[in-house]
Amino acid sequence: MKWINTLGLLLFCIQFDLAQNLIPDSSFESNKFIPLDYSAIAANNSWNSPSRGTTDLFCECKKKDKKNSRVDVPKNAMGEQAARSGKCYAGIFACSHGFYREYLQTPLQYPLQANKEYVLSMYVSLSDYSPLAVDKIGVCFLNKSAKYDYSGVITGLRPLYINVEDEIGMETNEWHQLTLIYRAKGGEDNLLIGSFGIKRLWKTGNTVPPEISSPINKRMERDAYYYFDDITIYEYKREVIDTTEAPDNPYFALMAPEIPDTIVVEPDTIQSVPSDIVLTFKNVLFETGEAVLSPLSYPELDIIAFYLKADPTKYIEIYGHTDNVGDEKKNLELSANRAKAVGNYLIAKGVINSNVSSNGYGSAKPIESNETPEGRKQNRRVEFILKKR
Repeated sequence: MKWINTLGLLLFCIQFDLAQNLIPDSSFESNKFIPLDYSAIAANNSWNSPSRGTTDLFCECKKKDKKNSRVDVPKNAMGEQAARSGKCYAGIFACSHGFYREYLQTPLQYPLQANKEYVLSMYVSLSDYSPLAVDKIGVCFLNKSAKYDYSGVITGLRPLYINVEDEIGMETNEWHQLTLIYRAKGGEDNLLIGSFGIKRLWKTGNTVPPEISSPINKRMERDAYYYFDDITIYEYKREVIDTTEAPDNPYFALMAPEIPDTIVVEPDTIQSVPSDIVLTFKNVLFETGEAVLSPLSYPELDIIAFYLKADPTKYIEIYGHTDNVGDEKKNLELSANRAKAVGNYLIAKGVINSNVSSNGYGSAKPIESNETPEGRKQNRRVEFILKKR
């Protein structure tokens, strides 16, 4: 894939002060002891289970203990996954036999401040032996530590959901970064992560090897199990940076193969970008099956709005696309609504209404094969063309 080198852009960038991570133990390294069996999250000095669900802690153990450990790293009774950083990570059943669930909870370094925005980031991996996968993971910012005297689905909270279906799917080899932006009400001093309202489950085809003899593994046919590592919260700050001398701009992906790798744009104009070149928004994101823009989309769209307002002779055509999963009529409608949502955002930012048009194509114009999860992910996209009247 090629990239446009766009000079003179004012990029809205998220800047993180590394000293301000609000999670006390992001990678589950501060532990009272190294566990050898399930249900040991209490060994960690910060993280805990808010319910009777028995959340797991995985840590690399001593060589003499490896034969007896069910929660070793990288190989354990749920699969094989190296820690993303350090030697430990956590694991939960996002879905299991009926309503059983497991959750992660930690206090924050200090309470969130009212009306400030914070970025939550976490790395998640579907375990190798997980027969099921879920569509989303929920997070709650709480004003005090939660405690529930049961092991079922936690209710009575208003979680924020992060798409897992598109970002992870059924892939088990890698850690996948999940993020969201949260505007604080003020006073929130605890984070709770887990599964609250699952709409979709699907079979992964994964099975537990016969040599794994744990009683838990023998009844995993209705379970979805995920590993968690490197969970962070930073204050979200937008800063305007002049990138006139920047070497490249990661916000635009050039899709037309006949265009050279680098297109130089003059500092005060983007007129030299060739007409009718289809570009793909890199960070325009939606919840699965929804057409509501994620706040993570705003910085990229703000750039486009900036230029369209600066030169009313320019206009934009927006195209929505989906993969081929599901009903094509619904895919067509969803792709059109997503493209329209992008256009509506630009108009709300002050772009002239007549300079924005949108259309949806469903799965009719794939850029990769729909036979693989990665291909389907590439096909779920929103594209645009900048033109001059």
